Amino acid sequence: MSALEEIVRQIALQGTTSDITVRADIIREFIYKGAAILTDAKMLAPEVPYDNLDIKVEFPSDITIDYPVAEGAEGKEGRITWTPFNFSLEKAEGQFRITDEAVIRGYQQEQWRTGVRRLAEAFAKAKNTNILSTVAAGYTTTIATQGAWDGGTPKIVEDITRAVNTLIETDAARATLEDVKKMVVALPVKAFNLAGQLTTINNLKTSYKDYVESQYGLKLVPFRELSLSTGIGGGDDMLVVLPGESTAKHGVYRGGKVPLVEDKRVGAAHKYLVRQYFATKTVPDSSTVTTSSRIHRTTAILGSP
Repeated sequence: MSALEEIVRQIALQGTTSDITVRADIIREFIYKGAAILTDAKMLAPEVPYDNLDIKVEFPSDITIDYPVAEGAEGKEGRITWTPFNFSLEKAEGQFRITDEAVIRGYQQEQWRTGVRRLAEAFAKAKNTNILSTVAAGYTTTIATQGAWDGGTPKIVEDITRAVNTLIETDAARATLEDVKKMVVALPVKAFNLAGQLTTINNLKTSYKDYVESQYGLKLVPFRELSLSTGIGGGDDMLVVLPGESTAKHGVYRGGKVPLVEDKRVGAAHKYLVRQYFATKTVPDSSTVTTSSRIHRTTAILGSP
């Protein structure tokens, strides 16, 4: 049983409570949990809780040290470069209803399960779109493909290798070995499928995907949001990301200052309204830019997205 299916099962068990307030809080928590499971893009920008909607902080983007320092002496005061990190969380809101007819007929729990599932999916879609649109716009380095992956001479391995090397060699990315192992290659679905095709590399029958992942320890991941219909990533771009809080943050309001779920009678039904405040922000290299050197873009990997 998947984690999401387990949440849906627990919803059915909790659905018999007669306390409407408790039931509303249960719905909110399960929708949040379900959305978190379905938000695949959080692997690029981890979720960070905040107690306020407006985040205004500064972080040291660069620090120098004195080395070597003589025995018994103190080092010179190092330089610290501060970078502002400001953004605001925005509200997402959705609802579903339990009809009186469902209660009379005894299938209100099915409406519970379906309502929670669909609302969790809707929140996850909004969060995935928010994260990917932010990350896709936050690249510093960009190069064009060496050969469209759906063309006569696909350069899948060459494109990924060159992108990885570009990130590693960029000083501002501060890429460590652990970063490289967690690197994510975000692809449109069509490009991911092409990377999964079998080929022969160094006399070895394998797929492009398996070969690249085994060479670098990174992950090739498809995202439906990287498409022409959404406009994210141009529909034919590859994003290579060193994920983590040093690259981008998906801020979520976790404070208890306002209700995040409400319920009320509407016609012949009981309506549950759930809201969450969130936003994603790329962590810039410095105070003079808005992009991260830990995000790379390769363009036009598909001749016909």
